[in-house]
Amino acid sequence: MSRDRTKGRRANPKAFRPALEGQRLEPRLVMATTGLALSQYLLTHPSLANAYAFNNPKFVTGSAAHPFPVKAKGDTKALIDTQTARGGQSVVVATPDGSRFRISISLADNQFDGGLSAQTGGSGTGVIPSNTVQPIGTVRAYSMPGGRVGLIVDGTTANQQLTIDPLPFPQRKGYAHSFAYLEGNRSHVLDIGSLNVTSGSIQAILGFHSANLSGPLTIGGTTKVDRIAFNSLLPGAAIGVGGTLNTLDINNGATLTAGPGISVGGDLNLLNVGQNLVLANGASLQVGRFAGLTLQPPKGTGTGSNILSLNQSQIGTGTSQLTPSISAYIQGNVIIGHGSILKIDSGIANSSASSGSPTTSTPSPFLINGSLNAISPDQLEIPNIQPGTTFTTSSGELVLTNNFVARNGFNFAS
Repeated sequence: MSRDRTKGRRANPKAFRPALEGQRLEPRLVMATTGLALSQYLLTHPSLANAYAFNNPKFVTGSAAHPFPVKAKGDTKALIDTQTARGGQSVVVATPDGSRFRISISLADNQFDGGLSAQTGGSGTGVIPSNTVQPIGTVRAYSMPGGRVGLIVDGTTANQQLTIDPLPFPQRKGYAHSFAYLEGNRSHVLDIGSLNVTSGSIQAILGFHSANLSGPLTIGGTTKVDRIAFNSLLPGAAIGVGGTLNTLDINNGATLTAGPGISVGGDLNLLNVGQNLVLANGASLQVGRFAGLTLQPPKGTGTGSNILSLNQSQIGTGTSQLTPSISAYIQGNVIIGHGSILKIDSGIANSSASSGSPTTSTPSPFLINGSLNAISPDQLEIPNIQPGTTFTTSSGELVLTNNFVARNGFNFAS
């Protein structure tokens, strides 16, 4: 009769059985095989290259895990790779550093009943779709030099939006216990070298944390665009919108070094820049009508026209006075170089009500949290501009409300 040959044997009292707080550990958890000297070296020299050189943690473990290049060697082209999805309504883009993105056309958030209040601040259109709404339009992606991508969006309407979302890298079989060295070098930010909306109509382009713009973005129609959002505007970037743009959100800085810069044919109701706004070599900010005509709610993780009332202590407006809405909020400095201008054809709109009797209308100021640095005051082509370092200026018994505020002052070379 067969039986387990180990059954009935005494446990070996000398066997090593690691435990933690009385609970036995699995053998695979006991992996401390390196010395303290190497551990200390890697802790004080945290570069992934050092860890990879010493293979600690192990790059490949297990017989099913086959080595693959950590990065492409000798690849001077640095081109992206693309794959069409959903019949052209989406495209998956893989960049040279291993980051992956899904660029999709979808029904805009504020087209659903109830909307997404964090995105739209409104209640939508009052229409509840009875079934899944099929987006209209397609998106194409093409390689550009330097690991950039060029996008062409066809057939969209004012009800669609283009979203750029980062994707995780798929787990390879056999790599569960192998360390993914390449993950630490991925930027997870897509560099868009060109974006053309051929229909001239789209509700929003959303890449607030996931995409930089380093080339032209063109929306030629006169249909209103609700939001354009990017992580940064890099040298070479340009934005052209034929109609009104409600909100332009730049999470970090905007460095525009060649014409035309940012051009909006209608109103630009809110401009947010998280760092410096640089206009140089003919790149300009030009608005065809008003700045700040229609107040805008916060959208996504961006701020709205009511930023001052929400952050009085941070902005320094105090708590006892009425805080105005804003038409622009530049958290760094504005730098205007030779050949560049900041032009708002119809001026900064009056859209905030002040206290008192009777109630009067006050402007939504163009707010620079740092300083304005330019060659000449003539580079500010804004009708009825009232500049200052505070929101109000007293002149005798007359109190003036400033509509262009640079809190750290104005610096002109000439």
